[in-house]
This record gives sequence, C-alpha cells and structure tokens, in this order.
Amino acid sequence: MTRSLLVALVSVRLILAAPVPQTWERLEKLNPGAPVEVATSTRIEKGEFVSSSTESLTIRTGQGEHRFPRQEVVRVISRAHSRRMRNLLIGVGVGAAIGLAADQTIGTYLRNESNPTGARALIWTLPIALCGAVAAAVPSYPVIYRK
Repeated sequence: MTRSLLVALVSVRLILAAPVPQTWERLEKLNPGAPVEVATSTRIEKGEFVSSSTESLTIRTGQGEHRFPRQEVVRVISRAHSRRMRNLLIGVGVGAAIGLAADQTIGTYLRNESNPTGARALIWTLPIALCGAVAAAVPSYPVIYRK
C-alpha cells in the first residue's frame, strides 16, 4: 500500500507539472494591469503588467515602472489565477481512488480477519488528506515565461 501511495503521489505531481510552452511570446496574452511576478538572477519584483516587447518587459510597482531587459528575465509568473483549488480537488480525487483501492483490498482482509473499528475510516481519510495536502502544496501560480 505504501508503494502504491508513493506512485500515486508522484503521478499527481507529474500531472500537475505538465509542461506548457513558456515562451516570451506568451507575455503578449497578459492584460495590462494583471498581477505578475518577475524574477531575474538577482531579485524578484511583484507588480502589475504594463507591456512587453521583443527586447523588454515593463511592470508597475509601488515605486513606479520597472523595465526588465529580456536577457535578465529568468521567470515571469502570472499571479492573477491561482490553481490551488484545482490542485486540491485533483489530489482529493486521487486520494479517494487510493482509498477505494485500499478498502477493496486490505480493507476486505481486515474486516474478515480482525474487524478493527477505526481501520476503515483511516483507510479512506488518510490517503484523501495526504494526497489533498500534497497537491495543494504544489506551486499554484502558472509560469508564463521561463528562460
């Protein structure tokens, strides 16, 4: 059971981290004013997207507008849409599937042999809670650009 749980958790992580093309051209799809996070090799700035060109990216922060040359930008994250709830629901679904499989295999054996009172509740709640927590801990903001 431990091995299958580990395989399921790794599978969830791989599904949630499915590769999406993260090219500079994707910045054109951002709306002006959308909250973004820009990471360079030396710092991370959070602000509102202003514009992008083939050579640079401009955001507005509390201190004014900052222009980042394309060569310096390592990563741009859109902070407009969090995916944490989606990740949590996928994790809970995987946990429920693991709980069902465990209940139909080891749960049947335990009910026939020793009939523990709280084992069935643990067989269901443990994988659901664990998979949901792991999936919710996955970074939830989509990366728009990565060097």
